[in-house]
Amino acid sequence: MLTLRQVEWCPYCHMVRQVMTELGLTYVTVNVPARREERAELLALTGQAVVPALQDGDRVVVGSARVIAHLRASYPAPADAPDHLVAGRYRSAATSPLGHAAARSRLRELLAGHGLAVFAEVDGASIAGGLPVDYTLLMVGVPAAATKAFAIDPAMPAAVALPVAVYAVDGGCALAAPDPVGQVWLYGDTALNKLQRLVRERVDAVFAAF
Repeated sequence: MLTLRQVEWCPYCHMVRQVMTELGLTYVTVNVPARREERAELLALTGQAVVPALQDGDRVVVGSARVIAHLRASYPAPADAPDHLVAGRYRSAATSPLGHAAARSRLRELLAGHGLAVFAEVDGASIAGGLPVDYTLLMVGVPAAATKAFAIDPAMPAAVALPVAVYAVDGGCALAAPDPVGQVWLYGDTALNKLQRLVRERVDAVFAAF
């Protein structure tokens, strides 16, 4: 039996659980204390106080990258692994031969056509000195969804406001946006999750048409 020592809020543990789901593995989770100094059992088992830590028979593997590499090398991927991979993706991306300015204009047209509003647009140079000139970040969302999200939790309207990056690449421009449903484990509210899915569906349609 596979045993995963973890904490639910840890993104590295989430990465491991994602791969275990993709591989169709059955496992037991053991939630360790939040404070590292209180993880005596974990320390005795692994010699470290960090998670994730996977126990696979007599073998113990620590660290998300090592655990994921062990899982992929040890267990064959089932037929529906690609479906899990797509459903759990953390971002969407698309490319176009258009230049930066034309790509921004085309993106705005597509967003409006799919009921998505641009809440803000910021040039890369205004965000950080290390970003190139041909880099723009747009905050987009469905206005009605943002209003509903505020009614659900006034502290979390950002759950349905999505950053979309437009930046120059060889041969044109690229778009990238985090997948709000990929963050679903951060938000436990069913109604909020439905709003996130609505935004994702519209953003996916925009990226497909870009």
